[in-house]
Amino acid sequence: MALLVVPRFFGDEEPAGPAAGGAGGPRGNDTLAVTVAPVSQELLEDRVTTTGTLLPWEAVEVRAEVAGRVVALNFAEGSFVGQGQTLVSLDTEVLRAQIEGARTRRDLARTQAQRYRELFEIGGLSRQELDQADSEARVLDAQLAELAAEVRRRQVVAPFAGEIGLRQVSVGAYVAPGDPIATLRITGQLRLEFTVPERYLGQIREGQPVRFSVPGQEDPFVGTIYATEPNVDASTRAFTVRARVRNPGGVLVPGAFAEVELVLDEIPEALLIPTASVITGADSTTVFVVRDGTAVPRAITTGVRTTDRIQVTSGLSPDDVVLTSGLNQVRPGQAIRTGGAFDPTQVRPASTTAEERAYQTAD
Repeated sequence: MALLVVPRFFGDEEPAGPAAGGAGGPRGNDTLAVTVAPVSQELLEDRVTTTGTLLPWEAVEVRAEVAGRVVALNFAEGSFVGQGQTLVSLDTEVLRAQIEGARTRRDLARTQAQRYRELFEIGGLSRQELDQADSEARVLDAQLAELAAEVRRRQVVAPFAGEIGLRQVSVGAYVAPGDPIATLRITGQLRLEFTVPERYLGQIREGQPVRFSVPGQEDPFVGTIYATEPNVDASTRAFTVRARVRNPGGVLVPGAFAEVELVLDEIPEALLIPTASVITGADSTTVFVVRDGTAVPRAITTGVRTTDRIQVTSGLSPDDVVLTSGLNQVRPGQAIRTGGAFDPTQVRPASTTAEERAYQTAD
């Protein structure tokens, strides 16, 4: 939170003695030691920071569709599997015996239907008898197809290509319909999910870049926004945003915590001064600038505020130098001595977060 500094311009108690200056005159001869800082001009990023979570691009819990005994596991835990690859095979011995029986009956029915057709052509039987024979053959075809489908349902396959997790079953185990087998994820591309306060809803757009960092990784990463939740959560007054993140090397892990930084606007050649140099009054915002060895007050208007600096939208020029200390003692026109200079290496990058903007001064 910015410190409110109120200068004592008027009504200061004058000390007795020679230090007060000449007879009847103000303390204009007193020289005040101060520190100063030049106005900097640079690119300013207006940004919002939040936290998010990395999620797999796609994830599904692979489950058994039917009941049965596990006879084969066809994947290695943590490996990559292809789309349609058989992961688990359930026992199909009884079904295959039923298929053999159904196939024999179907073949016999087809042969009989062919004979009936030949007899029908020479008038040896009626159309009804021929239709009955054809119907029996078709029913057996349907039964055979149903049994084949039951066999396929006992082969649990990967719905898409991805990384398979730890298995939850073993060979010989009996699984019921819906029992989990393993989790399948797409991790070569991830989703970064985070929330943003509702006041920024109009500033978030598809294709907008997002910077983020994760624990254990020194370098930051970049994603691209591809979707936003159209509704605002009434309890948090925030909305959900999703960004696409490329992860070809598998460096990023689903479920990881992420510190997210979203640039909302870029202000080229913004004028910035230390927040310590700003005097905020009830109706005005003022700084003291250095002019010919004296301190001259200057009214300014401000914009975006960062942790250590504030944007000046009017009242200063790039070649101005402002006081950063002695603001409680300095008087307009007072002679000053620059006993030190503001250290620009201690200034943070020109950017502002949502929390910092809550303390902005709009004049």
